[in-house]
Amino acid sequence: MKRLYLPLILFIFLSTVCCNGQNKLPNPSESSSIDVKVDSILALMTLKEKAGQMLNIGLPALLQGGYWDSKERAVFDQEKFKKLLIEYAVGSIHNTPGYPAEREDWYQIVKKIQDSAMQKTRLGIPVLYGIDNIHGANYVNGSVMFPHQIGIAATWNTELSKKSAEITSYESRAASLPWNFNPNADVAMNPLWGRISESFGEDPYLISEMTAAYVQGSQQKGLQDSKSTAVCLKHFIGYGAGRNGKDRANALIPENSLRQYFLPPFEKAIKNGAMGVMISSNAVNGIPCHINSFYINDILKGELGFKGVVISDFSDVDLLVSGHLSAKDKREATKMAVNAGLDLLMNPFDADVVDYIVDLVEKGEISMARIDDAVTRILRLKFYLNLFEVPYNNPKEYPNFASESHIEANYQTASEAITLLKNANNILPLLSTKKVLVTGYSANSINILNGAWSRSFLGQDTKFNDPSKLTILEAIKKQVVTANIEFVEGTDYLEDINANEAVEKAKNVDYIVVCVGEIPASEKPSDINELELPKVQQELVKKLSKLGKPIILVMVQGRPRIIREIEPLVDAIVMAYLPGDEGGRAISDVLFGDINPSGKLPYTYPKYSGNYLTYYHKKTDIRDVNWGFDGFYPQFEFGFGLTYTTFKYSNLKISKDTLLSNEELKISIDIQNTGDREGKEVVQVYLKDLIATVSPDSKKLVRFTKIELNPNETKTINFMLTSKDLESIGIHNTWITEDGEFEVQVGGKPQESMKKIFYYK
Repeated sequence: MKRLYLPLILFIFLSTVCCNGQNKLPNPSESSSIDVKVDSILALMTLKEKAGQMLNIGLPALLQGGYWDSKERAVFDQEKFKKLLIEYAVGSIHNTPGYPAEREDWYQIVKKIQDSAMQKTRLGIPVLYGIDNIHGANYVNGSVMFPHQIGIAATWNTELSKKSAEITSYESRAASLPWNFNPNADVAMNPLWGRISESFGEDPYLISEMTAAYVQGSQQKGLQDSKSTAVCLKHFIGYGAGRNGKDRANALIPENSLRQYFLPPFEKAIKNGAMGVMISSNAVNGIPCHINSFYINDILKGELGFKGVVISDFSDVDLLVSGHLSAKDKREATKMAVNAGLDLLMNPFDADVVDYIVDLVEKGEISMARIDDAVTRILRLKFYLNLFEVPYNNPKEYPNFASESHIEANYQTASEAITLLKNANNILPLLSTKKVLVTGYSANSINILNGAWSRSFLGQDTKFNDPSKLTILEAIKKQVVTANIEFVEGTDYLEDINANEAVEKAKNVDYIVVCVGEIPASEKPSDINELELPKVQQELVKKLSKLGKPIILVMVQGRPRIIREIEPLVDAIVMAYLPGDEGGRAISDVLFGDINPSGKLPYTYPKYSGNYLTYYHKKTDIRDVNWGFDGFYPQFEFGFGLTYTTFKYSNLKISKDTLLSNEELKISIDIQNTGDREGKEVVQVYLKDLIATVSPDSKKLVRFTKIELNPNETKTINFMLTSKDLESIGIHNTWITEDGEFEVQVGGKPQESMKKIFYYK
């Protein structure tokens, strides 16, 4: 690959000799520091070349046909290609060719782009290719597709987050895709939000731990390793707290809340080496995030010390004009965004922002120092990824692509995510010798299991499905004799199909498995006006319940859809989230007892549409109509989840009654498996500040661990806390710990926690 780098090496040499006649600048192919390499290139760049590096364009803009045209193969439009890639020397590309390309197709696409960029442009700088590989390398045909992030959060197992990222990186690199627009570090505070499935839930600590693990897994061998990818944290900031729960909705977030809840996941991920951050499309307190210099320059780049690339989301410079009404035209929007700290503009359709940047700098409206900072960050990431030496990867060098070990890791993740929310009279696990009716919207669909970002953006196109993957129905057929299975569709997402036929078939079975769920969607298509599970799906359950047969409700959904009316009518509830392409097998194995469920809710599951509280609410939030404090009544609490065995907590101890600022507090507790089968338990540790100047949260998660116990086995689990774990944001928007009493709560179910009081001073 070094021959591709010859134009730049020669140019650096000749330019340096001509300019000063003395020592040439360091050869970027030598082992000098990356900063020296970047500076040597930056010194040679024209303003237009720098502006070109700041453009991230969509791949379809380089192809024949319209941007949104359906395509079966990628054919470059030579005129577009020459203009954008050669004349404008774009620095970055994103998106798919319009279909899930095979690894070899991706290789040829990226090779064509990189060879042209490195051989036909003046400086030979490689392109940085980014992609939304959200739950596996989902835009690479044949890759494994993991549960979406909300399911990974439900495992409460950071090793699985790390492993999923490691495999995603490997399979992305097998397609020459080095930069992943993931993980999602949003705090999902509004349950209406359609992208909860892509988040790690509502709790800042759980999100922080899962996000950091994902970063570690993505680039654990170092970014220069050919099996690692750079991550791009998103969305900075407040995307999951929109007032109306709609996509890109305005959020109202005071600074103390911003620092208490929303910043910690980004801060921890950056400390773990994240080199990309995508700015949120929404506005916070009326200020679009893309032009919020306080958020980007002061907090992200300043306080958090972020040295990586800050990129806009899809066409969000345009949104400043058309949506936020914050700029009169795109030139002004470009000026505002770049001055606010954006380094790379995702401008999918054309290169107009390059011309705007050049004009703005020439007229003194953007400083050259700001441009140099942006380009430095972009070039630095390209060097970290070793793109100058290895701009693309031979897919033959990745023999473990979609291997059995990768599939097994996917299956394990889906299995540990599944959360048992109800199991009246231990109706589960089911007996495989009994007769079963399987019905409902999500019963026989791979697309619903996979959700959005699955071979296509919305994940609704069935032609891209892998025929070897099992739906819930197909997986159950492998557990039960075919003669003992009845299947009736029952309903579509919003329409009845043959619910009455399902009732007739149910009369002759022992169990009824009703599979409900959401239509695959993300962003604007995922907006809803009502959090309740669609009425038609609830009506199916109501009709079947009149038969008096045991009903098992399987929910395949990203959001916690309200089920208040049907919860009393069913005997068991299995939350599968969006479990990916091994989800059917995992669900079936849980239903029939091959897997003991161990998932715990990563969000509060609401019971009423007027009560959307997170578990870390204020006491005054739960004032009830009788002037008491009994106004928090979710359907299921954050951290809740049952298993097929039972656990007993005992002997909670804390190492001291008074904690000083320079000391540690040791917490120990015994957990015993009191059931008759092995099982996994998530031990959760919460702190409650009893009195604080700023009204304290009801409690906050500070530690957790997942353990496995055999029947009658007991383990003693230890946790260490410091004064930092006691901190909260004070009235001056800084982290403080006030003297006073704190309560430690430890358990596996929120309402059954053991408690101890200690004093801090």
